Amino acid sequence: MRGKGANRRVAGELESAVLAVLWEADGPLTPAQTQEALTSDGHDLAYTSVATTLVRLHGKGLLERTTAGRGHAYAPTSAAARQLADRMRGLLGPGRGRAVVLSHFVAGLTADDEATLLALLAATEGEDEDEPSNRSEGAAPGEDEPSGALSS
Repeated sequence: MRGKGANRRVAGELESAVLAVLWEADGPLTPAQTQEALTSDGHDLAYTSVATTLVRLHGKGLLERTTAGRGHAYAPTSAAARQLADRMRGLLGPGRGRAVVLSHFVAGLTADDEATLLALLAATEGEDEDEPSNRSEGAAPGEDEPSGALSS
């Protein structure tokens, strides 16, 4: 999706694409590996654009950076998933319209996404029945935070 002008991206589109590639990876990726994966997904991006995006996401606390040879490799942090989940909740909006938006969202899920969502819901129900949850609001199952932890 493009913004004003043929070569402009919608705000956040590149960051979302980079995060998606990193979540799919088996481990941290270098900027060159990230660029290659983005190219495979149909994005034609300069190395410098990818490297700059990785540095910016790291600066926002959404990526962790490790040394890889003479450069760095990047992997998403749990804060990245939380931020996207918060954004999704914000897009739902308040009131009765939430059910309509959710129904359209669910109707567009792939079979794999539907199975994942059902498994996550079942895991959450199991937590509620077995023991009190210490998850902070918005944390995914398995992403417990210690009491008093500050969220970003």
